[in-house]
Amino acid sequence: MKVKELIRQLKEFNPEARVFADSYEGKGIEEILCSFSFTNNGDVILEHADQFDVGCEIGQMLDDYLENEWDETDAYREMCDKGYTPDVVSRFYDKWVGKHMKKYCEEHGIEY
Repeated sequence: MKVKELIRQLKEFNPEARVFADSYEGKGIEEILCSFSFTNNGDVILEHADQFDVGCEIGQMLDDYLENEWDETDAYREMCDKGYTPDVVSRFYDKWVGKHMKKYCEEHGIEY
């Protein structure tokens, strides 16, 4: 499938719907957590939690936000938009950071 066809098909869905992929390892349905691999020939690979180090990805995002002096509200909003919700942060990265993120999001009206 080409990207343009995927985009065309996805336009029919609610833009707030979550995206899942079936796991080839027989573990059932896995949520896609916003990771893309671009191959040398320009193809795109969507990855789910079984296929990459989610904790490392979250840590790198948080480091980037700090290094670039992002506002905490903007950083958490972008993370939630990408699927890295407080629950995902707690499960794959750090429970305390996830708990803080959840409290912050609730206090500042950030949907997740």
